[in-house]
Amino acid sequence: MLRLTRYVLGSAVFLMVSCNQYKGKNLGGGTPTGATTPTDVQQTSDGTGTVAPGEKEPGTMEAKTPTEAQKDLKNFLALTDEEALHGLKEGEEQIKIVCDRNAGKTNKFLTAFCVNKVRPKSLIEFQTALGLAFPANAPAGRGNNGAGGNPGYAVQGHSSSLVGKFVSAINPRVIIFDPTGTRDIVIGFVRGEQLSEIAVKNTDNTFDFFIVAFKQACNAAPEGCTPGELLTPAVEKDWTAFTIYQDEDLKNSIVDCRQCHQPDGPGTPKILRMQELVNPWTHWFRDNTDGQGLATDYTAAHGTAEVYGGIPGNLIGTAATGSDPAKLEQFVRQNGFVDPTLKTTNNNPSQPNQFDTAGIRTQVAAAQRPAAVAFLGGAACPIDGSVASPSKSQTWDGLLYNFMNRTNACLLASQAVTAGSVPVAKKNVIPPPYHDLRVTDPAMLAKFTKQYQDFNAGTVTVKTLEDHRNAFVASQKEMAEAGFAVDPAMAPADIVKLACTQCHHADLDQTVSRSKFNIDFAKMTNLNAELDVAIARVKLGYSPERLKAEGIKITLASGAAAPEMEKGEHLLTMPPRRFRQLTDVQIDAVVKYLESQKKP
Repeated sequence: MLRLTRYVLGSAVFLMVSCNQYKGKNLGGGTPTGATTPTDVQQTSDGTGTVAPGEKEPGTMEAKTPTEAQKDLKNFLALTDEEALHGLKEGEEQIKIVCDRNAGKTNKFLTAFCVNKVRPKSLIEFQTALGLAFPANAPAGRGNNGAGGNPGYAVQGHSSSLVGKFVSAINPRVIIFDPTGTRDIVIGFVRGEQLSEIAVKNTDNTFDFFIVAFKQACNAAPEGCTPGELLTPAVEKDWTAFTIYQDEDLKNSIVDCRQCHQPDGPGTPKILRMQELVNPWTHWFRDNTDGQGLATDYTAAHGTAEVYGGIPGNLIGTAATGSDPAKLEQFVRQNGFVDPTLKTTNNNPSQPNQFDTAGIRTQVAAAQRPAAVAFLGGAACPIDGSVASPSKSQTWDGLLYNFMNRTNACLLASQAVTAGSVPVAKKNVIPPPYHDLRVTDPAMLAKFTKQYQDFNAGTVTVKTLEDHRNAFVASQKEMAEAGFAVDPAMAPADIVKLACTQCHHADLDQTVSRSKFNIDFAKMTNLNAELDVAIARVKLGYSPERLKAEGIKITLASGAAAPEMEKGEHLLTMPPRRFRQLTDVQIDAVVKYLESQKKP
C-alpha cells in the first residue's frame, strides 16, 4: 500500500491528494466505480448521526464527510490522509459547481475548463490548455527560460508548503508560469500527487486559486496505486478522470489553501507566496548558486532524457540547469506580492515571514550559534541563553519564533530595524523552510538514486520501485527543522503552538468546523468538550501498538476492523502528518497538557 510515511510554497497554492489502497478497496467510505450513492439520509434515533436507508446502526455507514469518521472519542471509521478531498464532488458535477460560481468572470483557467470545456488526459494536455506547454525541441539553458517559445519555469528541491513532504531534489516540484508582460498564471506540480495547482490573475488584478485533480487506471485496482505509478512518468499521462476545485471548495479540509494565501482571513487580499524570494534562492535549482547541487542530485537519478512535470529533462538537470527562480521572483514582484525593504521584521502582508536566503546561508556556513531565542519571551523576541537554539542560524530561529507566535515582531540582529519603527502586529505567517541546502539523507538519496537508475535501465519495474519520497534527513531534530516534525526538546505548550497554529487561530474562517479548536483556548466555546475531541484526534497519531493499547479502534463501514494504518495515517489525526508528525512521547505530553487546560 502506498502511504505517506515521510511527508507539508513558495509561490502559489499547492495541495495534496494521492492514490491510496483504501480507495481502491473501497475501505475508506468512497463509492466504488459503478455504484450508486444513497440519496435518502435519516437521523439516528439518538440524534448522534445519520444513516442511509437499510442501515441499522450509526457505526455501519460510510462517512459522508471527514468529521463523520469520528464516531466517538475512541472509535473511528477508516479514512486515510490521502483522501484529503473526501466528501467533495468529483468530475463534471464538481466542474459545474466551480464554473457556475464564477459565471461572468474571465481568466485563463475558467476559459480553458468552463468555456472551452477542455478535459485533459495528461499533464502536457493540461499545460497546453493554459498556454504553458513546452514546444518541441525546446531550447535549453537559463537564457531560454521564458524565451524561445518556452514558458517560465523554476524547479524546487524543498518546500515549506502543504506538499513539502513530497519534495526533494530526487522528486522536485516544478513551477511553470507565464513570463510575458501579463504574468497572469502559474501552476505547480510534484509527482506523488494526482493533482496540479494553479494561481490565475483576473481582469481586476486579483488572483484566484484552483487545483485540478486526476485519476489513473491504478485508482480502480484492488491494491491501489504503487510508487512506480505515482513517481515516474506514468503519473503524467493516461488520466482516466479530471476534476477542478477552487479554494472555496477546500476551505474546511486539511488542504485549505487560504491559510497560506489569504493569511489575514476572510475579506482580506489573497496573495502569492514565495518565501525564498531573493538570491541565492536556497532550495531552487539554478546553474550558478548552491541550487546547482540540487540539479546535479536530480540528474544523477533521472538523467537528461526524461520529461518531468512536463519539462524536457535537458531543461531541468545537469550543472547547466535552465531552472531560474529569478524569473519566478520577477513574476511575484511584478504582481505586487513583495515587501520592497526585504526585511522579515519590517514585513507587510504581501510576503509574511520572508526567508533571508543570503543571511541564513552565511550563518549556517559559519555554524553560528551566538545566542538562543526565548521562544516564550515577549513580543520583541528577546534573546537570552536559557533556551537551546533550534538551528545554526539566529535569523532562522527568529522566523520560527514569528511562525509560532503569529507575529513579525522578532527583531533580528542581522536585519537591524530602528527601535520603535515597526508596529508589533500579528502577521499570519508560515513556517520557515529548512536552513540548509539539502533535506535528503545522503545514504537514502544514494539508495533511491541507484534504484531510479535501475528503473530507467529496466531492472526495476513500476511494481517494485520503492517510494523515494522517503529520502529525507533521518533525525527527529533535522526533520523538525525541515518542517515535518517537532524538536524532541520542545515543551508541550510550544508543541501545540508549532503544530496547530497554522490552521487553528481566530483570524481564519470561523464558520467552518475546524475553527472549533483554537490555539487561544480563551476563544473556544464548549472548551472541555472541544479539548476532548482534540485529544482524541491527537491520539490518532499514536503508533499502531499504542492505538491498540489505548483501545482506539479504526473500523470499516461494515463494522469490521480496518487493515492496520501507519502512524498518523488517519485523515482526522491532529496535527496532520503533512504538517508535523509527533512521536508517541510527544503525544503523551500534549495530551497531558490539553487535559490540564480544561476548566473545572
